[in-house]
Amino acid sequence: MFFYKKIYIFLIIFLIAFSVLTNIAFAQTTPNSSSSSGEVTLGVAKMVEVNEKDVKDGSIISTSEKGLILSSFAYDSQVIGVVSRDAAILLSNSQKLISGIPVISSGQVYMLVSSKEGLIKKGDLLATSTIPGVGVKAVKSGYVLGTALEDYTNSDPKKIDTIAVDLDLHYFNSKPTFPGSLTDIFKIALLPTNEGPTAIFKYIVAAAVVLGSFILGFMSFGRTAAKGVEALGRNPAARRIIYIGIIFNVTIVIAIVLTGLIVAFLILRL
Repeated sequence: MFFYKKIYIFLIIFLIAFSVLTNIAFAQTTPNSSSSSGEVTLGVAKMVEVNEKDVKDGSIISTSEKGLILSSFAYDSQVIGVVSRDAAILLSNSQKLISGIPVISSGQVYMLVSSKEGLIKKGDLLATSTIPGVGVKAVKSGYVLGTALEDYTNSDPKKIDTIAVDLDLHYFNSKPTFPGSLTDIFKIALLPTNEGPTAIFKYIVAAAVVLGSFILGFMSFGRTAAKGVEALGRNPAARRIIYIGIIFNVTIVIAIVLTGLIVAFLILRL
């Protein structure tokens, strides 16, 4: 019995030691202000072909008519990610593994930044800029890259350096008031991204189609019912023909509503 207790105590000590060492190793790979860009980035990179020369680590990549390029538009909605040659995992076929560049779309990564829009503090949102491949502090509504994980205090806007960033590509609304939110809904709906139409745009269009079909159907049904009652009052002898006419019109109303529902379903599936 004593022997089994010793084994049990040994296993508990081993598990505790393993847990502590694992947490320490994980913490050492997490980006922080004292880290250099040579450490492994916490993220999965995809090898892609970029139509640029001498692309630096931390550069922001966007899609264009010419292919993948360094992003050079403020609040660019065509961003696909950030270059990271130190990514933990690489996804690629054999051809792109040789000629491609690893790009991360989400996760923790080191990104090139400038103080062109102001000094960057930990927790600030970052956006693309007119400086090719370089991010800046987000100061208005628009498509943002993610959140800064450390400060950037170089006040010279011409200087460029890398900082750790939690990459999360999404639209940000800096004005949460109702008029601003309503405006931003339409901005989001019409905002082109590398993934195609946004989900909210599909839902808005589908809801409009369903609502329109129901309104048209009920208006037609109301007119048909009113005319049928009026015709029966004037000519009761012809009620059989009137009934057939009412049934025919009701069938048309049902067809209108069903058509609206089918169109809305197809819009959501696109």
